Amino acid sequence: MTRPITLNEAMTRYTNRYTLEHTPEWARKTADNGRWYAPQYASDAEWFERTLFPGEQGIPNRCKHCKSYGQTWPLGEWLDAPRTAA
Repeated sequence: MTRPITLNEAMTRYTNRYTLEHTPEWARKTADNGRWYAPQYASDAEWFERTLFPGEQGIPNRCKHCKSYGQTWPLGEWLDAPRTAA
């Protein structure tokens, strides 16, 4: 299957992904529950495989957002301290 975007293009365009390889700014703050957000995927490649981009399965071409699914939560869903890597 040909994707409408490459992994490198997706990593440049969609900077809100949270993986063990990439920590977005929003994940550097505590959540409302007082805990820290955990990475949703082990790698950027895993995030890419589990994300739909504009032009794929019900995501209109004109949409500016992607839709991720099937998070693997490699460190669990919440952290008790902030992540220092990535």
